[in-house]
Parts: sequence; structure tokens; C-alpha cells
Amino acid sequence: MQNNLESRYHIHSLAKGLNVLEALGQARRTMTLSEISERLGFSMSTAYRFLHTLESLGFVEKMADHKAYRITPKVLGLGYGAFSSSDLWQKAHPYLVNASREYGETFNVAILDGGDILYIDRVKTKQILTIDLEIGSKLPAYCTSMGRVLLAGLPRSEARRILKSSRLEKLTPRTIASALDIEAVLDVVARKGYAINDGEMALELRSVAAPVRDGTGKVVAALNMAVRASEYARERIDGELAPVVKGIALKISASMGYFRENKDEGK
Repeated sequence: MQNNLESRYHIHSLAKGLNVLEALGQARRTMTLSEISERLGFSMSTAYRFLHTLESLGFVEKMADHKAYRITPKVLGLGYGAFSSSDLWQKAHPYLVNASREYGETFNVAILDGGDILYIDRVKTKQILTIDLEIGSKLPAYCTSMGRVLLAGLPRSEARRILKSSRLEKLTPRTIASALDIEAVLDVVARKGYAINDGEMALELRSVAAPVRDGTGKVVAALNMAVRASEYARERIDGELAPVVKGIALKISASMGYFRENKDEGK
């Protein structure tokens, strides 16, 4: 009965229109009508109707050559409204700003979105990766420090399901791309309370992440500190940076209503 009700109130045309917006946003470039049609499995005429509607509403812009489309800054208003009204974002952002000023490094907060992590806040001090990460960017969960923290916070069956449905590939020679090996790493992350990315996403990047919890103790986000591998040896990540990131994540968690006795910390 519940499924019938859900189906009854599901507006398929609205869902398809949002799929078009999502495809344009994830592409991070202009897309032609044929590319959008092929990407989403729509006919050319159907894709055109959705693009025309989104263009008339100001969310999509047709390029001067009339061959490609891109999303407009109006979409940012939707995202900013979501983030600024988020209790997590409001609580975490001041800590990111202060941490970035104190340590001179980049700090990020992300949530899990399927098999990816979704950046919901970022205070950047220097360019590390060749790709330009911003709020709203996504990266694979399996090979990122924040992703592993978030996966470790899930029931193992759920984490296993996500890994099974993810495309596990070696992005660098150091990337762990075996589901069994990643599960073993998740055990270590759960035990230590933090995760390290040592050149698995990009050889020039090292990062350390810790969980952010809500009042029930559930892991709702991950905080990380990203640094240049050339400036921080692996031993410094464990010895110096991990305690810093864990401490900041715990402060954010406390602001979310989470409480944990000091005697339990660090175990």
C-alpha cells in the first residue's frame, strides 16, 4: 500500500528535469543536447523540452553557438539555501575557518552521497590537486579519508553494499582498490577514530579525517585536513595532524549535541 502511495505522488517529469540539472552540474562543463540525451537515456525531443523549460526558468543557459548548455548561477541560490539552513553547516563552519587560520592548511567537511562523498564546506588555503574542489564537489568514498570515515560509521552490511556497487579502480599506484582490503582498512579506521589518505587519490595529497557525530552518536559527516605530501611525512600525519583533526571533529560533534566522556577518547 505504501509503495502504491509513493508511486501515486511521484511526479516523473519533475524527477527527469532535476536529473538534467544534476547531469549538467556533475559534468562541470557545458554539455550538448545529444550528450545530455545519451547520458540520461532520454530522446532528443524529451531532453530538449526539459532544457527549454529550465532555460525559461533561468536555471540553464544556452551557449552563444546554440550547441551546448550549462547551469547558471541561479542554481547556487538553491544550494546556498540548503547549506546555510543546515544545522551541521552552521555549527561546523566557524571551526573550519578557525582551524584553517591556525594551521594554515585546507579543511573540509563532507557527507556520504551513495558511493561518493559530497563536500558541504571547504576552507582552502592552497591548491593541492589539479582539479578544483569546491562546495558541491564529489569524490569516490572508497579512496578518500573522509569517505572511509563515513563508510566505517555505517553498519558493515551497508558499507559492503556501497563498495560492491562502486567502481573500485587504482587512481594511483597506492590506491587500495580491493573491497576486502578496504573493509580491513575500515576496521582500523573504526578502531583508531580517524582515516588517512596517503597518496591514494593523488600522489601529491595526504589527508586525515575524523567523524562528526550528532546527538545520538551517529556519524553524520566527516572532517578532514588536506596537506601536500611534500610538506608532511606520513609519520607526522599520524603523530601530529590526526590528534588535531580528531579534536576539531569532537568539538563540532559536541556542538551537535554529542557527548563522550574524556576517558573514552582516543581509544
